[in-house]
Amino acid sequence: MNGLDDEQMGPQTFLYGCQLKSGKDVVFNPEEDEFEHQLDLRMVCVDSDTKDELHIVEVEGQDTEGQKVKAILASLKPSTLPSVCLGGFAITPPAVFRLKAGSGPVHISGQHLVIMGGDQSFDEEEEEEEEEEELQTSKKRPALVPALKSQVCTCTGVCAQTPVSYNCLIMSCTTLD
Repeated sequence: MNGLDDEQMGPQTFLYGCQLKSGKDVVFNPEEDEFEHQLDLRMVCVDSDTKDELHIVEVEGQDTEGQKVKAILASLKPSTLPSVCLGGFAITPPAVFRLKAGSGPVHISGQHLVIMGGDQSFDEEEEEEEEEEELQTSKKRPALVPALKSQVCTCTGVCAQTPVSYNCLIMSCTTLD
């Protein structure tokens, strides 16, 4: 792809979407390859043509031991709750989506994340190193303004009781006296 081999490429994200109708399951199970796949669901919503009835969306996947697990993803009714934001509900394939109740159509959207073989951005050790670097950087920063006994930070509302215990990093403290 574009002159770069898979080892040099980072994670790739692709738009994912499917439509559920009564009696018809949708399976998310990318073909076997050397890449790691993940599905991050963002939204479940009804269509403008969806009947005003309760629609229950179920997802079936696997737990850490490989056992089948079923869970309700959303309960929708066009007149009262036409959509639900899932905020990045992550699923590792295989996954099966179905309407447990209602006739549909109901739409599911999200991102299909493909982690290339040579990518290390999801390595826990690297994340820990980044956190350690951030802590070291913050430790090196000098204290900004020592809080006085009568100061309250307007950004957090926390009252500073001793001169050394509190420094407002945003420097928006106000004196109450």
